[in-house]
Amino acid sequence: MPSSASDTNRRGGNATAMCRGRIGAGLVAVVLLCPGEGNGLAQGGATILYTCTAEPPRETQVLGLTLCDAAPTAELSARAASDNLQQREGALVLDLEANGLSYEAGLHAGDVIYRVGGVDVAGAEAAAESLAEVESRADTVVNFLRRGRPYRVKLRRE
Repeated sequence: MPSSASDTNRRGGNATAMCRGRIGAGLVAVVLLCPGEGNGLAQGGATILYTCTAEPPRETQVLGLTLCDAAPTAELSARAASDNLQQREGALVLDLEANGLSYEAGLHAGDVIYRVGGVDVAGAEAAAESLAEVESRADTVVNFLRRGRPYRVKLRRE
């Protein structure tokens, strides 16, 4: 349940907002675009657009994220052209630490990270390596898909 109007914009409202938050342990998150339609792995309402490539999923943890290699589902393949949805290789966000850098930046479970710092990432391992290099000297842009639509956030350690 959102605790403020700002939280509503980040988590479930319809507004696009510029958000900045201070997080414990010297981390800052700046959100360029705060998309606001739901969260969770069911990215299109009850429709799952991405799953983990391996069963059980090979999970990687970094910056408060649990990631696995993303694979598009048949549902995404069927809807991509008609609904103008993007399909990309990347890392599926399985879980986020509450109040972690990634959570505060606005990432949700079900998002697919496909580019970190301007470099495409093909899976969880590559995404984790790139995310581990987020520094305090400059913002790192993270591009991701939410329900087949592109978004981005900026991350910076403090």
